Amino acid sequence: MFTAILWDYDGTLANTPVKNIAVTRAVLGRLDPALLDPLPEALTSLAAYQAANYRWRNWRELYQHALRVPADRLDEAGALWGPCQLADRTLPPLFGGLLEVLPRLAALAPMGICSQNDSGNIRAALAAHGAADCFAAVVGHADVDFARQKPDPAAFLACLDRLGLREGRFAYIGDHAGDIAFGRNAQAALRAIGRAAEVVCVAAAWGGAPSVDLAAADAVAARPADLPDLLADL
Repeated sequence: MFTAILWDYDGTLANTPVKNIAVTRAVLGRLDPALLDPLPEALTSLAAYQAANYRWRNWRELYQHALRVPADRLDEAGALWGPCQLADRTLPPLFGGLLEVLPRLAALAPMGICSQNDSGNIRAALAAHGAADCFAAVVGHADVDFARQKPDPAAFLACLDRLGLREGRFAYIGDHAGDIAFGRNAQAALRAIGRAAEVVCVAAAWGGAPSVDLAAADAVAARPADLPDLLADL
């Protein structure tokens, strides 16, 4: 039994690479058009973008190493993400089966989202798919300091605060090795401040991550439809 179920967004709830490639190009174009000439390999195709996204642990590493953004301009690039994302009207699809599963899980425990995506963009996409009511809290990249993005646990603690929860047993569902680290860090941070907490990390294999990246998870769900039984057994 879980006190709350928390989710990643990109690659877990929404299949976002097409939108994110376009937004990333817009960010680099605003930051410094020279960053697009030549076009970074990571932005040349969906496959290249996915490979780079799973290779690096977080957006800072992705931007610095795969997109050639100077370290001293990462915060500037991060601040451009929200406006560029909201300007792009692409509606990413939710992964198949989630619209059936989400109401079932929301009936069992309050749910929230911890993401490096923009919270307004997330809410708009969920509303368009009829799934907004399933989530009582959404924490996006602008809701925590740029220096404390995942896998730093700040977003997890902020999400619990918005849910009105201090301690308990939590599931965190994500598609990236960084999501597993995020869940582990959140448990450590909660216990460090004296809260009785357990975070169970569930890997969403449907997002396309290499299986080796998900090996450290407590459980792996091959498809959204597996989640109700899987969570019940944990």
